[in-house]
Amino acid sequence: MFHQIVTTAGGSHTLFVPALNEHYHSTNGALQESLHVFIDAGFKYATEKFSRTCVNVLEIGFGTGLNALLTLLEAQNRKTPVFYEAVEKYPLPSTTIAQLNYHTLIPPGDNHYFAKIHQAKWNEEAFITHYPETPYTLLKTLQDLLNYRPCRMFDVIYFDAFAPAVQPELWTTAVFKQLYNCLNSGGILVTYAAKGTVKAALREAGFLVERLPGAAGKRHMVRARAWVQ
Repeated sequence: MFHQIVTTAGGSHTLFVPALNEHYHSTNGALQESLHVFIDAGFKYATEKFSRTCVNVLEIGFGTGLNALLTLLEAQNRKTPVFYEAVEKYPLPSTTIAQLNYHTLIPPGDNHYFAKIHQAKWNEEAFITHYPETPYTLLKTLQDLLNYRPCRMFDVIYFDAFAPAVQPELWTTAVFKQLYNCLNSGGILVTYAAKGTVKAALREAGFLVERLPGAAGKRHMVRARAWVQ
C-alpha cells in the first residue's frame, strides 16, 4: 500500500494513504494530537490514577510508532516502568519509517529510541530503555485485532485505528467488549473519535464514557473507563 509523507501543523510528519483517503494522524498536528489524546488524557491520567509498580499499555494500531515513542519519553520523565503492547496488522516498511522526522522533534539524547522501537522484532518482547529501575518493555504484535487475544491485563488502551468510516469493523460493541475484558479494574480506553455511534458502542460494551475536548481541529475526544471492581 502506498503511503505519502505529509507535514502537519507544527512540523511533525504523518502519512496519507490515497487508497483509503485517510491520514494516520490529524493534519492539524500529528505530534500535538498524540500528546493530547494518548499521553495527556491516557498515559498521564492512568499513572496519576493508579498505584502500579508497572503501567501496562495496549495500543490498537501501532502505525508510525509515534505513540509508543511519546509514552516511553513520558515514562522516563515520571520514572514509571511500562509494558507496552501494540497490535498492528499492516506494519510500515522500514523505508517509510526512515523518512519520518519524529527523532528531530524530541531531545537529542532521546532520539535514538525511535530507531530502537522500530528495530524491535515483531511478536517478541524487547527492552527498549537501559534504565533498570524504569524499564520500558515493548511487544509489537503482528495480528488482526479481530483475531487478537491478549495474554495480560492492561491499565490503559490507546484505540488509534483508522476512522470508523474507513475501518467500521473495528469500532463495534464486540471489539470494545473484547478490550473491556482485558482492562484492569477502573482501567481506561482513549481515542480521538467521538462520534455518537462510537460512544454508543463503548457504552454497550460496558464502559463509562466521558467526552473531553479534542486535539487541535477537533471538538471532542473520548475517554472510556471500566467499572471499578
